Amino acid sequence: MTADNNRNGEPASDRRDQGTVLDRMQMPPMSGDEALRRFHKDREAGGHKSQSDETTELAKLHPVMRFAAVASTFVLIVAVLLGVLYLIGS
Repeated sequence: MTADNNRNGEPASDRRDQGTVLDRMQMPPMSGDEALRRFHKDREAGGHKSQSDETTELAKLHPVMRFAAVASTFVLIVAVLLGVLYLIGS
């Protein structure tokens, strides 16, 4: 048993391609500069801080914990690279 995928008995070739929902939406033309200006204006109106005002989570840590985090990241990277070299060499 096959499904009848034709609407109203029309062959599929007669139907016009409707495109996606985004293709049918009417969007005003906007330059990249205008889009960035609106984006920053909306962020400021929403109470978001700019990235230059925020301090990173790493900067908020105690200096010993900061060193441990950076050192462990470095050790992990070196271990992965040595593992890859070991696998290539064998």
